[in-house]
Amino acid sequence: MEPIKVRVCVGTNCCFAGGESIIEALEDDADLAGFVKVEAIRCLDKTCAGGAESPVVTVGERLIKRATLEVVMEEIERQALPLILGAPDEEGRDA
Repeated sequence: MEPIKVRVCVGTNCCFAGGESIIEALEDDADLAGFVKVEAIRCLDKTCAGGAESPVVTVGERLIKRATLEVVMEEIERQALPLILGAPDEEGRDA
């Protein structure tokens, strides 16, 4: 099973809006160690709209604007559950 990539913007706007704390919480969660790969990135092509949509996080291919730890965790769980259970993914393939 390949880990889910979680990319968190830590550019100035996103960092001050909570991006850094999302990274810290994800990295400190031992239960996520085998399921996610957390990556700090500088900017997602100005997706934050000058801070109005900060912080910006991607979980797999899903872009989350105004991200909170709760929403990010819900998306990680949604994407990881089929992998854990061995159920088909959204495209009908077995995990």
